[in-house]
Amino acid sequence: MINRVKGPKINEVKASSFPDYDKIQLDNDMDLYVVNAGTQDIFKLELVFHGGRRYETKHGVARVCAAMIREGYSGMESQTLSEFWDFYGANIMSYSDLDTAGATITSLTRHYKELLPKFFSLVNDASFLEEELSNKKKIFADKLKRELSKNDVIGYRELTSTIYGKEHVYGYNTNPDDYGLVHREDLIAHYNKFWGAGRGYAVLSGKITEELKADIIKELNGLRAATEPYTKTPLMDQASFKSTGVHRFPTPNKMQAAIKIGGVTLHRENPDFTAFYLLVQILGGYFGSRLMKNLREEKGLCYNIYASIDRLKSSNYFYVSAEIDSDKLEESLTEIQKEIHRLKTEPISDDELTMVKNYVNGKILAGLDGPFRSSQLIKSYLSHELDFDYFCHFTDSMVQIDAKLLMEMAKKYLNWDEMTQVIVGP
Repeated sequence: MINRVKGPKINEVKASSFPDYDKIQLDNDMDLYVVNAGTQDIFKLELVFHGGRRYETKHGVARVCAAMIREGYSGMESQTLSEFWDFYGANIMSYSDLDTAGATITSLTRHYKELLPKFFSLVNDASFLEEELSNKKKIFADKLKRELSKNDVIGYRELTSTIYGKEHVYGYNTNPDDYGLVHREDLIAHYNKFWGAGRGYAVLSGKITEELKADIIKELNGLRAATEPYTKTPLMDQASFKSTGVHRFPTPNKMQAAIKIGGVTLHRENPDFTAFYLLVQILGGYFGSRLMKNLREEKGLCYNIYASIDRLKSSNYFYVSAEIDSDKLEESLTEIQKEIHRLKTEPISDDELTMVKNYVNGKILAGLDGPFRSSQLIKSYLSHELDFDYFCHFTDSMVQIDAKLLMEMAKKYLNWDEMTQVIVGP
C-alpha cells in the first residue's frame, strides 16, 4: 500500500550529454548541423548569419532587413506569400539580435517540397519593396515609442549604454526617428554583405528523412554568397569597460521606478564563469532566490526582482533588475546591497547549494527536451563561437563548486562600489 504521508525520495538531477548531431560541410563551405530525433513528422530549418546589429552602418538597418526578408521576393508579394504559408501550415520567422540574424521555417515534413523553394527564394532574392518598407518602418517606430513609455525598457537601454558607451556596438540605442532614416539601399547593402554563404551555418532538426536532408543540402549549396567574408570575432577586454556611480533618468511614468545594477563581467571562457553563474542564480536567478525571498516575499518591496547574466558573443554583463515603488527605492537598494554582502560573508548552506545545482541542471535538461530545443542549444553555442566540449566542462565543473568557492567568487566579482546603478522613474 502506498504511504501517502511520506513523500517520494528526491534524487539529484544530473544533466545529460550534449545533443547528438551530424555535421555536414557543404560545397560552399557552409556547415549544416542535423539533429535527427523525435516521433512527429515535422522539421525545422534555421539559417543563421553573422549579420546582427553590430554590423549595421545605420541604426535600425539590421532589424528592418531581417523583418523585410519575410515580405516577399521577385515575383511574389507579401500577401500572396502569407496565404501560401497559411495553406501549408508553415511557420516562417526571421530575426536580428546584437550579433546574428537569420530565418527559420517550421512545418510538416510532407509539405517540404512545396515549401523549401519559396523559403530559399526569400533568403536568396528578397525584394525589399518600398511600400512594404514604409509600412514596416512605421510599425517599428510606433512600437518603440510605446516601449519607451516603460521605465523598465528605458532602464535596460540606459544600463547597456552606460556600461559600454553610447557609440559602442553593444551600447548604442536605436530611437523611433532612426527608422525614418533607413532606406531601401541601406537594406540591400546590409543584405548583400551579411546574408549568405560564407557568413553563417544551418541547423536542421526534427524527424529527418534522407530525402529531406538531400533536398535541403541541394538548396543550401545554391545559397547566395555574402560579399563580406567572416572572421571569428575576438573577445572584448572586460577591464576596458569600467563605469560606476548612480545614473538617474526622470520620466513622466510615476507608477514605479525601474532599477538596473551591474556591469560588464567575465566571459564564458573564463575558468571562473561556472561558479559565478551559479552564484548569480543563488542571488536572483529563480523564483526562490535570495533577492526574491527578501524584497518580494518578506518585505513586499516589489513584485519581481532578478539577477542575470546577458551573454553576448564578445562580452557578457551582469545585472540586477527590479521595478520598485518610488518611495521604497532607497530601502530596496539597501536590501539588494545587503544580499550581495551576505554572499561574501555567510557560507551558503549545503541544502540551498544542492537545490540550486538541481535547478540549473533541470534547466539544462529542459533545454535538451526534443529535437527543436536541442537544435536551439547547438545554435546558441555556434552563435557565441563556443566549442561543444564546453557543455561537459560546465556541467562537470559545477559538481565541484562548494560554499567556500562561491564566497570567493562573490568577493572577487560582486563589488558594489564598482557597479553601475541606473534608476529610471520619478
